[in-house]
Amino acid sequence: MTQEEFVKKIRDAYLKARKCIYVPNYNNCTLSRGTSHSISSITEDLFGCYCANKVQSDNKINIYIDPPVSFKGTELKNKSNKKALLIRPDLMISKNDIATCFFDVKTDLGYKRKDFFSQAKERNEQLELIKNKLCSIKDGMTKEKNNIKISNKIKLIYVVISQGNIKKSVQDEFIKQIKLLKNVDVFLLTTGDHLNSYHPNPHWAINKGNFDELDEVLSKHLN
Repeated sequence: MTQEEFVKKIRDAYLKARKCIYVPNYNNCTLSRGTSHSISSITEDLFGCYCANKVQSDNKINIYIDPPVSFKGTELKNKSNKKALLIRPDLMISKNDIATCFFDVKTDLGYKRKDFFSQAKERNEQLELIKNKLCSIKDGMTKEKNNIKISNKIKLIYVVISQGNIKKSVQDEFIKQIKLLKNVDVFLLTTGDHLNSYHPNPHWAINKGNFDELDEVLSKHLN
């Protein structure tokens, strides 16, 4: 899957999300949605497919979408300090049963923009704590538990699909601050109009520099 194909599939997903999934046998014209379906899970799946297409290694590569990563049996606790730490990245890559990278796929930076950098700092600190720790994940189909180890070089990467819904100056400042964090990085994949634009002729472009950098990171973790 090319960069262009990935972006087009997300645009198509936005358009389909405006329509009803189920169509009645009769009186179809009477039915319409007032809001779109959420495409967050679809975007995660598409990014997972984009990653899987890049695997060319004999190493044991696994790509987990929305995995519940449990640290039960370790000293790591959640914020209440009552239960074992549980984190859910949008996507996780492991190589030879060692988790090397987490991904947080965001449609844009507009949602909860004021909390975004503080969240990134919390994640940065959390990653420092889980390095070299053992954890377990469950397969969503079989519920089989897999035990893996967190790499001492674990990273969290924010993959931001669209530039829209936020001022460019604010967005650029967020990205600048995040790139200073040790364990966190961020890549913006498109510029211009949001991929969910309702404009009849929206204009966006692939942010080639960032997308190519992301591809280099993916190649490193997937091969």
